[in-house]
Amino acid sequence: MTDFVASTDQAAQTLAGVIRDTPLTPAIELGREVGARVFMKQENLQLTNCCKARSAYYMLSSLAPEQRRHVVTVSTGNNGISMSWAMHELGIPGTVFLPSSVRAHKVEVIRQHPVEVIFSGDDIVEAEVTARAFAAEHGATFRSPYNEYDAMVAQATIVREVLAQLEAVGERLDAILVPVGGGGLIGGIASYLRQVAPSCRVIGVQPEHSAIMALSVRAGEILDIPSLPTLSDATAGGVEQGAVTFPVCRDAVDDYILVSEAEIADAMLLLDAQHGIAVEGSGALAVAALRQCPEQFKGKTVALLLCGANVDPSLLARLRDG
Repeated sequence: MTDFVASTDQAAQTLAGVIRDTPLTPAIELGREVGARVFMKQENLQLTNCCKARSAYYMLSSLAPEQRRHVVTVSTGNNGISMSWAMHELGIPGTVFLPSSVRAHKVEVIRQHPVEVIFSGDDIVEAEVTARAFAAEHGATFRSPYNEYDAMVAQATIVREVLAQLEAVGERLDAILVPVGGGGLIGGIASYLRQVAPSCRVIGVQPEHSAIMALSVRAGEILDIPSLPTLSDATAGGVEQGAVTFPVCRDAVDDYILVSEAEIADAMLLLDAQHGIAVEGSGALAVAALRQCPEQFKGKTVALLLCGANVDPSLLARLRDG
């Protein structure tokens, strides 16, 4: 990926004026707790309330006219929300395939735009198989939420912003903690940093209940293993065989931290109490990992990627009530 930085710069130009340059907010109390200089990259404030707005818009805007006749995608929620928004913005008709495990409130948000929604299977990999077959049968264009070079390039614009924001306050990034599902987000971030800031540590975070990428990296091959229900539903599910993200997640990511459901819930509540930030489970993964392993980051400048805020209000209320 020798041209990855140039591709990221191009993506940033395409997205300029469309998506938001999200804030990089100091987490002072959390920094004191762990002994580090901690900053939160607030993609929870992005359009569609998640980082997928970047990849959805960029992937669709890069399509040739004949590819725009109909687009098919698959999602555990946030990609569907973002793709339905981008389809609406660009005037592209589409179909979103969802596994049965998608939370109801995310389905409602997807349906706010006029897209077709089809449920298939219990896991995103199962839904993806059906979605690809549907696209082939109907002559439509399929776009994966993570298994695309353009998705990684678009997500790399996040860390491009982080580096510029830290430079503006006289800081240099030592480590970044990134939620991981299929690997498109961390794949883009790691690819970019390996070229422009190779000393920066890139740490992937997954829930113990659905850690398929981390376990696959450790095994040296993509594993076909089940996921358990998790608060981090946006990162849940398997990884497609042959995914372009796997070699990047294997070779360019420094380490993975797995967090428990209790740690995710505690991190969600901490963000709510200390900063008034309501995030979904995936949006709290980086905070949970930092609190689990503070010794790794002591004295360092650390960025935490808060990737999404599409949380069910009733779920957050239940967590607050204990």
